[in-house]
Amino acid sequence: MNILRFYIGKTILASSIMTLVVLAVIRVLFSLIDESSDFGKGSYQFIDGISYALLLAPKYIYEFFPMAILIGSIAGLGILASRSELTVMRAAGKTTGQIVGAALSYGMILIAVAILLGEYVAPKTTQMAEDIRNRAIYGDRLLKSTQGLWVKDGQNMVHISEVIGASKLKDVSIYQFNEQQQLKQLTQAASAELTDSGWTLINGQQSVISSQQIVQSLFDAKQWPTSINLDHLSVLKLEPETLNIRSLYEYRNYLHNNGLDTQAYDLAFWRKIIQPISIAVMIVLAASFIFGPMRSVSMGARVLVGVLTGMMYFFAIRTFGPVSLVFGLPAFFGALLPPLLFAFAAWYMLKKAG
Repeated sequence: MNILRFYIGKTILASSIMTLVVLAVIRVLFSLIDESSDFGKGSYQFIDGISYALLLAPKYIYEFFPMAILIGSIAGLGILASRSELTVMRAAGKTTGQIVGAALSYGMILIAVAILLGEYVAPKTTQMAEDIRNRAIYGDRLLKSTQGLWVKDGQNMVHISEVIGASKLKDVSIYQFNEQQQLKQLTQAASAELTDSGWTLINGQQSVISSQQIVQSLFDAKQWPTSINLDHLSVLKLEPETLNIRSLYEYRNYLHNNGLDTQAYDLAFWRKIIQPISIAVMIVLAASFIFGPMRSVSMGARVLVGVLTGMMYFFAIRTFGPVSLVFGLPAFFGALLPPLLFAFAAWYMLKKAG
């Protein structure tokens, strides 16, 4: 059985890796095309776009993992079926469950690779990609550090500690200089919020500096005329998809403790937790297709069904989560429902196939 397990696993691994490479290459090319509209902004050129797209490849591979494993497993098991090797295995006394178990045992290797990508590789390379892009486009106007973001805003220098959500900033300091580059005013606010009328500073202090004195005043809310926009702030914003499980958990708790919306980070957290389950479900689903309705069809038809089913799963993952949040359902439910539905379909087809 060990030799048989190795043979089945090797076939599925080879097909799955090939599928992952193809999907990643296609996605990288589309990413490069998307970036072409920004070529020429600042010093952002074609070579920077290539670096940006390639560094995003681990993120794309991680996102495509379940879909690629489904297509690769259908192709791999389909190769064995087309050579009648699966029939010979069953004639030799191997049950469908044993064959599926052999496929799953080597699927654990793929699951381990997915975890490494999602937890260690993709977050780092994605951050590197964003740094390259932002440095080329904005140059000296933006400087990101471990303490936050510095933005040049006309004669002002603005420091922002953190971007929370799409329209809230934490700990904003505005340094206003005169034409001699001397500090003439310092405004500090606990937060800033984007409204229909622009940015509003909340709970702050303003210090007007002259050669004779410093005049300080407090304010509860104050309009902030600025050229800073959401594109600038995206440099600092922590996108849920770019964080690993530990960072998602810690940041989610931080938002919760400050009374802020945590839904997007809850959903991303549970998606990452459930990703290994999704990969296992895709392997079982592939086996259910091969032993069930696709037992005697051509390889082309198998791959086509794999691609279509994989796309269905890919879009289901991205649809069920947000929809569940709209209806007030737990993020865990939105992340778990797609693999549960596909697992049920796999179980039904395997049971029907006997």
